[in-house]
Amino acid sequence: MQCCVETRELQHSFAGNQPVIDQVSLQVPYHSIYAFLGPNGAGKTTTLRLLTGLLPRQGGEINLFGKALDKNRASLLRQTGTMIESPSIYGHLSAADNLQVWYSYFRCRDYRI
Repeated sequence: MQCCVETRELQHSFAGNQPVIDQVSLQVPYHSIYAFLGPNGAGKTTTLRLLTGLLPRQGGEINLFGKALDKNRASLLRQTGTMIESPSIYGHLSAADNLQVWYSYFRCRDYRI
């Protein structure tokens, strides 16, 4: 099975060395929908931050599209879109106008809005 997201024995601890992520191994096949479900403090956001390189990997492996994240981060992140936590939106703008703000911020072409 080919996976677009794969982790092996992923680990992460914050101050106090209390593990937040402990030996997480997951495989998300191509063309699938995957959801993280769990209570506050379960490690969902931490895992996503590790998968996007926003937190340094302390142990284990992370592969996206069959390539190691730590060696290919810039090229891999150009192929992904992530929104962690609540998105910043402007309530007085339409959905298209909100997207236009993000497109102009990241200097992208707006033909897909």
